[in-house]
Amino acid sequence: MKIEALLTQHEGKTLEFKQDLSSVKNILKTVTAFANTAGGIILIGIEDSTRAVLGVQNPLDQEERLCNLIADSIEPPEGCTSTAGLNKSTG
Repeated sequence: MKIEALLTQHEGKTLEFKQDLSSVKNILKTVTAFANTAGGIILIGIEDSTRAVLGVQNPLDQEERLCNLIADSIEPPEGCTSTAGLNKSTG
């Protein structure tokens, strides 16, 4: 499903919007919940209430950070799949 289509949906059992990775504990809780149910999609760089696309600075670094957090924090290990392709230009 395309990101534009996901942005029209409401958060629920398989979809979460996160502004950034500042709240690691909440993101790990969401990953664990998705892993224990039907799976899901977390879109990072999206303003939660308005669904405005904020983007992520250094998306590959953030992807690596998130995958490492998941690998180091969740047992048994969960896979980390990402699409670091949506960036909002500033300026």
